[in-house]
Amino acid sequence: MSSKVIIPAYAHTVQQQLIPALPEYWRHQVRFGVQALTIKPFVSLASNARATIAHPDTASTNMDRLVANAGLARELGRIVADLGIITPRSILACDHSDMSGLLTFMGAIQTRKGRAIPCVLETLYSQFLPGHGTSKRKQQLRQARKEAGIQLYDQALACLEQLALDLGFWPRLVFDRGFGGISFIRGLMEHEATFYIRLKAGRLVELGGVEFRAGELVANDTRIILNGLNLRVIRSDEPDDDGEPWLILTSDMTKSRRKVIRIYYHRFEIEETFKDLKHVLGLRLTRLMRPLSLKVLLWFASLRFILGYLASYRDPRYGRPRHPKKRISWFRRLSEELAREAYGPLADLITGGL
Repeated sequence: MSSKVIIPAYAHTVQQQLIPALPEYWRHQVRFGVQALTIKPFVSLASNARATIAHPDTASTNMDRLVANAGLARELGRIVADLGIITPRSILACDHSDMSGLLTFMGAIQTRKGRAIPCVLETLYSQFLPGHGTSKRKQQLRQARKEAGIQLYDQALACLEQLALDLGFWPRLVFDRGFGGISFIRGLMEHEATFYIRLKAGRLVELGGVEFRAGELVANDTRIILNGLNLRVIRSDEPDDDGEPWLILTSDMTKSRRKVIRIYYHRFEIEETFKDLKHVLGLRLTRLMRPLSLKVLLWFASLRFILGYLASYRDPRYGRPRHPKKRISWFRRLSEELAREAYGPLADLITGGL
Protein backbone atom coordinates (compact mmCIF):
# COMPACT_ATOMS: atom_id res chain seq x y z
CA MET A 1 0.00 0.00 0.00
CA SER A 2 1.56 3.31 -1.09
CA SER A 3 1.79 6.46 1.00
CA LYS A 4 -0.77 8.02 -1.39
CA VAL A 5 -3.30 5.59 0.09
CA ILE A 6 -1.97 5.44 3.66
CA ILE A 7 -1.91 9.17 4.35
CA PRO A 8 -5.54 9.84 3.28
CA ALA A 9 -6.58 6.83 5.39
CA TYR A 10 -4.72 8.27 8.38
CA ALA A 11 -6.29 11.66 7.77
CA HIS A 12 -9.79 10.20 7.58
CA THR A 13 -9.45 8.37 10.90
CA VAL A 14 -7.99 11.40 12.69
CA GLN A 15 -10.30 14.01 11.19
CA GLN A 16 -13.52 12.00 10.96
CA GLN A 17 -13.34 9.64 13.95
CA LEU A 18 -10.80 10.80 16.51
CA ILE A 19 -11.13 14.58 16.69
CA PRO A 20 -14.96 14.84 16.37
CA ALA A 21 -15.32 12.44 19.32
CA LEU A 22 -13.46 14.88 21.59
CA PRO A 23 -14.83 17.87 23.48
CA GLU A 24 -14.11 21.07 21.57
CA TYR A 25 -11.71 22.37 24.22
CA TRP A 26 -9.30 19.43 23.70
CA ARG A 27 -9.26 19.28 19.91
CA HIS A 28 -6.38 21.73 19.48
CA GLN A 29 -4.29 19.71 21.96
CA VAL A 30 -4.98 16.48 20.10
CA ARG A 31 -4.05 17.98 16.73
CA PHE A 32 -0.80 19.14 18.29
CA GLY A 33 -0.22 15.75 19.93
CA VAL A 34 -0.74 13.85 16.67
CA GLN A 35 1.65 16.17 14.84
CA ALA A 36 4.30 16.11 17.56
CA LEU A 37 4.11 12.57 18.97
CA THR A 38 2.27 10.32 16.48
CA ILE A 39 3.70 11.29 13.12
CA LYS A 40 7.26 12.01 14.29
CA PRO A 41 9.66 9.56 15.98
CA PHE A 42 10.37 10.55 19.58
CA VAL A 43 13.50 12.52 20.47
CA SER A 44 12.32 14.32 23.59
CA LEU A 45 9.14 16.12 24.55
CA ALA A 46 10.84 19.49 24.11
CA SER A 47 12.47 18.61 20.78
CA ASN A 48 9.30 17.12 19.30
CA ALA A 49 7.38 20.20 20.37
CA ARG A 50 9.89 22.57 18.74
CA ALA A 51 9.85 20.46 15.57
CA THR A 52 6.09 21.09 15.43
CA ILE A 53 5.78 24.72 16.54
CA ALA A 54 8.48 27.20 15.56
CA HIS A 55 8.36 29.49 18.61
CA PRO A 56 10.15 27.62 21.44
CA ASP A 57 8.11 29.13 24.28
CA THR A 58 4.80 28.35 22.58
CA ALA A 59 6.03 24.85 21.76
CA SER A 60 7.06 24.24 25.38
CA THR A 61 3.75 25.53 26.75
CA ASN A 62 1.73 23.33 24.40
CA MET A 63 3.69 20.22 25.32
CA ASP A 64 3.56 20.92 29.07
CA ARG A 65 -0.22 21.26 28.92
CA LEU A 66 -0.60 18.16 26.78
CA VAL A 67 1.35 15.74 28.99
CA ALA A 68 -0.29 17.05 32.18
CA ASN A 69 -3.84 16.49 30.90
CA ALA A 70 -5.13 13.48 32.83
CA GLY A 71 -8.65 13.97 31.48
CA LEU A 72 -7.43 13.79 27.89
CA ALA A 73 -5.46 10.60 28.60
CA ARG A 74 -8.65 9.02 29.93
CA GLU A 75 -10.67 10.31 26.97
CA LEU A 76 -8.22 8.86 24.44
CA GLY A 77 -8.72 5.45 26.03
CA ARG A 78 -12.48 5.77 25.68
CA ILE A 79 -12.23 6.89 22.05
CA VAL A 80 -9.97 3.99 21.11
CA ALA A 81 -12.50 1.63 22.70
CA ASP A 82 -15.21 3.29 20.57
CA LEU A 83 -13.32 2.84 17.29
CA GLY A 84 -14.73 -0.68 16.97
CA ILE A 85 -11.36 -2.41 16.64
CA ILE A 86 -12.06 -4.43 19.81
CA THR A 87 -14.89 -6.94 19.44
CA PRO A 88 -16.18 -9.75 21.68
CA ARG A 89 -14.03 -12.11 19.59
CA SER A 90 -10.85 -10.08 20.12
CA ILE A 91 -7.95 -11.45 22.11
CA LEU A 92 -5.88 -8.93 24.05
CA ALA A 93 -2.29 -9.75 24.89
CA CYS A 94 -1.40 -8.02 28.16
CA ASP A 95 2.09 -7.29 29.45
CA HIS A 96 4.19 -4.69 31.20
CA SER A 97 7.49 -3.06 30.27
CA ASP A 98 9.96 -0.84 32.09
CA MET A 99 10.66 2.52 30.49
CA SER A 100 13.58 4.17 32.26
CA GLY A 101 12.16 3.89 35.76
CA LEU A 102 8.49 4.11 34.85
CA LEU A 103 6.33 1.08 34.16
CA THR A 104 3.77 0.58 31.42
CA PHE A 105 0.92 -1.92 31.49
CA MET A 106 -0.57 -2.48 28.04
CA GLY A 107 -3.31 -4.54 26.47
CA ALA A 108 -3.01 -4.98 22.72
CA ILE A 109 -5.16 -6.78 20.14
CA GLN A 110 -3.56 -9.92 18.71
CA THR A 111 -3.55 -9.70 14.91
CA ARG A 112 -1.61 -12.85 13.93
CA LYS A 113 0.43 -10.52 11.73
CA GLY A 114 3.40 -10.08 14.04
CA ARG A 115 2.36 -6.95 15.92
CA ALA A 116 -0.39 -6.43 18.48
CA ILE A 117 -2.38 -3.18 18.37
CA PRO A 118 -2.30 -1.16 21.64
CA CYS A 119 -5.80 -0.39 22.88
CA VAL A 120 -5.53 -0.04 26.65
CA LEU A 121 -2.67 1.21 28.78
CA GLU A 122 -1.75 2.45 32.21
CA THR A 123 1.48 3.80 33.67
CA LEU A 124 2.96 3.90 37.14
CA TYR A 125 6.31 4.04 38.88
CA SER A 126 8.43 0.98 38.24
CA GLN A 127 8.30 -1.81 40.82
CA PHE A 128 11.78 -2.93 39.81
CA LEU A 129 14.02 0.02 40.65
CA PRO A 130 17.14 -1.17 42.51
CA GLY A 131 17.40 -0.21 46.16
CA HIS A 132 20.85 1.37 46.08
CA GLY A 133 23.65 2.66 43.88
CA THR A 134 21.38 4.48 41.44
CA SER A 135 21.28 7.96 39.98
CA LYS A 136 19.57 10.88 41.67
CA ARG A 137 16.73 10.60 39.15
CA LYS A 138 16.05 6.95 40.05
CA GLN A 139 16.26 7.74 43.75
CA GLN A 140 13.53 10.34 43.21
CA LEU A 141 11.47 7.83 41.23
CA ARG A 142 11.86 5.24 43.97
CA GLN A 143 10.68 7.73 46.59
CA ALA A 144 7.72 8.73 44.40
CA ARG A 145 6.77 5.06 44.00
CA LYS A 146 6.88 4.59 47.78
CA GLU A 147 4.62 7.59 48.31
CA ALA A 148 2.18 6.53 45.59
CA GLY A 149 1.85 3.01 47.02
CA ILE A 150 0.25 1.68 43.83
CA GLN A 151 0.90 -1.92 42.78
CA LEU A 152 1.08 -3.06 39.16
CA TYR A 153 -1.53 -5.82 39.43
CA ASP A 154 -4.10 -3.62 41.16
CA GLN A 155 -3.57 -0.97 38.50
CA ALA A 156 -3.77 -3.53 35.69
CA LEU A 157 -7.04 -4.96 36.95
CA ALA A 158 -8.57 -1.50 37.38
CA CYS A 159 -7.44 -0.60 33.85
CA LEU A 160 -9.08 -3.71 32.38
CA GLU A 161 -12.26 -3.10 34.38
CA GLN A 162 -12.48 0.39 32.86
CA LEU A 163 -11.95 -1.02 29.37
CA ALA A 164 -14.75 -3.55 29.89
CA LEU A 165 -17.01 -0.74 31.13
CA ASP A 166 -16.25 1.31 28.00
CA LEU A 167 -16.80 -1.67 25.70
CA GLY A 168 -19.77 -3.22 27.46
CA PHE A 169 -18.06 -6.64 27.47
CA TRP A 170 -14.82 -8.36 28.46
CA PRO A 171 -12.53 -9.39 25.59
CA ARG A 172 -10.44 -12.50 26.03
CA LEU A 173 -7.14 -11.82 27.81
CA VAL A 174 -3.69 -13.42 27.57
CA PHE A 175 -0.93 -12.92 30.15
CA ASP A 176 2.61 -14.12 30.76
CA ARG A 177 3.88 -15.67 34.00
CA GLY A 178 4.15 -12.34 35.83
CA PHE A 179 0.36 -12.13 36.20
CA GLY A 180 -0.20 -15.39 38.05
CA GLY A 181 -1.00 -13.83 41.44
CA ILE A 182 -4.10 -15.31 43.05
CA SER A 183 -5.69 -11.94 43.88
CA PHE A 184 -5.36 -10.91 40.20
CA ILE A 185 -6.79 -14.22 38.99
CA ARG A 186 -9.62 -14.01 41.51
CA GLY A 187 -10.46 -10.51 40.29
CA LEU A 188 -10.73 -11.77 36.70
CA MET A 189 -12.89 -14.69 37.80
CA GLU A 190 -15.26 -12.36 39.65
CA HIS A 191 -15.88 -10.61 36.33
CA GLU A 192 -16.29 -13.96 34.54
CA ALA A 193 -13.49 -12.95 32.18
CA THR A 194 -11.97 -15.50 29.83
CA PHE A 195 -8.21 -15.49 30.35
CA TYR A 196 -5.07 -17.47 29.56
CA ILE A 197 -2.09 -17.11 31.92
CA ARG A 198 1.18 -18.97 31.72
CA LEU A 199 1.92 -20.70 35.02
CA LYS A 200 5.29 -21.34 36.60
CA ALA A 201 6.06 -25.04 36.81
CA GLY A 202 6.40 -24.85 40.58
CA ARG A 203 2.94 -23.38 41.17
CA LEU A 204 0.82 -25.51 43.51
CA VAL A 205 -2.58 -26.60 42.20
CA GLU A 206 -5.14 -29.06 43.55
CA LEU A 207 -6.30 -32.18 41.71
CA GLY A 208 -8.61 -34.73 43.35
CA GLY A 209 -8.04 -33.20 46.76
CA VAL A 210 -4.24 -33.55 46.44
CA GLU A 211 -1.78 -30.72 45.82
CA PHE A 212 0.60 -30.98 42.87
CA ARG A 213 3.09 -28.64 41.29
CA ALA A 214 1.75 -27.57 37.89
CA GLY A 215 4.79 -29.04 36.15
CA GLU A 216 4.03 -32.45 37.71
CA LEU A 217 0.56 -32.79 36.19
CA VAL A 218 0.59 -35.87 33.99
CA ALA A 219 -2.20 -35.04 31.55
CA ASN A 220 -1.85 -32.36 28.88
CA ASP A 221 -5.33 -31.01 29.66
CA THR A 222 -6.36 -31.04 33.33
CA ARG A 223 -9.25 -29.55 35.32
CA ILE A 224 -7.75 -28.28 38.57
CA ILE A 225 -8.62 -26.20 41.62
CA LEU A 226 -6.49 -23.16 42.44
CA ASN A 227 -7.29 -21.55 45.80
CA GLY A 228 -10.89 -22.68 45.49
CA LEU A 229 -11.25 -21.62 41.84
CA ASN A 230 -12.19 -24.16 39.17
CA LEU A 231 -9.77 -23.74 36.28
CA ARG A 232 -7.93 -25.69 33.63
CA VAL A 233 -4.21 -26.24 32.91
CA ILE A 234 -3.07 -26.88 29.33
CA ARG A 235 0.43 -28.18 28.60
CA SER A 236 1.97 -27.37 25.20
CA ASP A 237 3.72 -29.97 23.03
CA GLU A 238 6.85 -28.09 22.07
CA PRO A 239 9.35 -26.69 24.58
CA ASP A 240 9.79 -22.93 24.61
CA ASP A 241 13.12 -21.07 24.63
CA ASP A 242 13.69 -22.14 28.27
CA GLY A 243 13.46 -25.80 27.28
CA GLU A 244 10.11 -26.25 29.05
CA PRO A 245 6.57 -26.65 27.72
CA TRP A 246 4.06 -23.90 28.37
CA LEU A 247 1.66 -24.47 31.25
CA ILE A 248 -1.39 -22.34 30.46
CA LEU A 249 -3.92 -21.66 33.20
CA THR A 250 -7.27 -20.74 31.72
CA SER A 251 -10.90 -20.12 32.62
CA ASP A 252 -11.86 -21.25 29.10
CA MET A 253 -13.53 -24.64 29.51
CA THR A 254 -14.73 -25.02 25.90
CA LYS A 255 -11.83 -24.34 23.50
CA SER A 256 -9.77 -27.31 22.40
CA ARG A 257 -6.30 -27.74 23.81
CA ARG A 258 -4.75 -26.93 20.43
CA LYS A 259 -6.72 -23.68 20.14
CA VAL A 260 -5.70 -22.59 23.64
CA ILE A 261 -2.04 -23.16 22.77
CA ARG A 262 -2.49 -21.19 19.55
CA ILE A 263 -4.08 -18.29 21.43
CA TYR A 264 -1.13 -18.15 23.82
CA TYR A 265 1.38 -18.48 20.96
CA HIS A 266 0.34 -15.10 19.53
CA ARG A 267 0.89 -13.38 22.90
CA PHE A 268 4.43 -12.66 21.74
CA GLU A 269 3.10 -10.01 19.35
CA ILE A 270 2.87 -7.57 22.26
CA GLU A 271 6.58 -7.98 22.96
CA GLU A 272 7.30 -6.99 19.36
CA THR A 273 4.98 -4.01 19.78
CA PHE A 274 6.95 -2.85 22.81
CA LYS A 275 10.17 -3.22 20.79
CA ASP A 276 8.78 -1.11 17.96
CA LEU A 277 7.56 1.57 20.36
CA LYS A 278 11.03 1.75 21.89
CA HIS A 279 13.22 1.38 18.81
CA VAL A 280 11.20 2.40 15.74
CA LEU A 281 9.42 5.32 17.43
CA GLY A 282 12.32 6.09 19.79
CA LEU A 283 10.61 5.74 23.18
CA ARG A 284 13.74 4.07 24.58
CA LEU A 285 15.00 7.67 24.90
CA THR A 286 12.38 8.67 27.45
CA ARG A 287 13.60 10.04 30.78
CA LEU A 288 10.26 11.16 32.15
CA MET A 289 9.54 11.61 35.84
CA ARG A 290 5.74 11.34 35.89
CA PRO A 291 3.61 8.34 34.90
CA LEU A 292 0.97 10.68 33.45
CA SER A 293 3.47 12.21 31.02
CA LEU A 294 4.44 8.75 29.80
CA LYS A 295 0.79 7.73 29.53
CA VAL A 296 -0.06 10.66 27.25
CA LEU A 297 3.07 10.06 25.17
CA LEU A 298 2.23 6.37 24.80
CA TRP A 299 -1.34 7.04 23.72
CA PHE A 300 -0.15 9.28 20.89
CA ALA A 301 2.62 6.85 19.93
CA SER A 302 0.09 4.01 19.98
CA LEU A 303 -2.07 5.92 17.53
CA ARG A 304 0.62 5.16 14.93
CA PHE A 305 -0.17 1.44 15.36
CA ILE A 306 -3.92 2.03 15.40
CA LEU A 307 -3.88 4.22 12.30
CA GLY A 308 -1.66 1.76 10.45
CA TYR A 309 -3.91 -1.13 11.45
CA LEU A 310 -7.03 0.64 10.22
CA ALA A 311 -5.34 1.85 7.04
CA SER A 312 -3.38 -1.08 5.72
CA TYR A 313 -3.14 -4.25 7.76
CA ARG A 314 -5.11 -6.17 5.12
CA ASP A 315 -2.58 -5.33 2.39
CA PRO A 316 -1.25 -8.77 1.30
CA ARG A 317 2.20 -7.38 0.50
CA TYR A 318 2.98 -6.70 4.16
CA GLY A 319 4.87 -9.54 5.77
CA ARG A 320 5.75 -11.16 2.41
CA PRO A 321 9.34 -10.18 1.65
CA ARG A 322 11.25 -11.68 -1.26
CA HIS A 323 13.91 -13.10 1.06
CA PRO A 324 13.27 -14.45 4.60
CA LYS A 325 16.32 -12.64 6.03
CA LYS A 326 14.92 -9.33 4.82
CA ARG A 327 11.63 -9.74 6.67
CA ILE A 328 10.41 -6.55 8.37
CA SER A 329 7.16 -5.88 10.17
CA TRP A 330 4.25 -4.11 8.53
CA PHE A 331 4.59 -1.42 11.20
CA ARG A 332 8.22 -0.69 10.38
CA ARG A 333 7.45 -0.61 6.67
CA LEU A 334 4.60 1.84 7.18
CA SER A 335 6.83 4.02 9.34
CA GLU A 336 9.50 4.04 6.66
CA GLU A 337 6.97 4.95 3.98
CA LEU A 338 5.75 7.87 6.09
CA ALA A 339 9.34 9.05 6.62
CA ARG A 340 9.98 8.84 2.89
CA GLU A 341 6.85 10.87 2.19
CA ALA A 342 7.81 13.47 4.80
CA TYR A 343 11.49 13.90 3.92
CA GLY A 344 11.62 12.83 0.27
CA PRO A 345 10.62 16.22 -1.22
CA LEU A 346 13.07 18.04 1.05
CA ALA A 347 15.88 15.64 0.13
CA ASP A 348 15.15 16.08 -3.59
CA LEU A 349 15.13 19.85 -3.17
CA ILE A 350 18.54 19.83 -1.47
CA THR A 351 20.27 17.21 -3.62
CA GLY A 352 18.50 17.69 -6.93
CA GLY A 353 16.90 14.22 -6.73
CA LEU A 354 18.15 10.71 -7.38
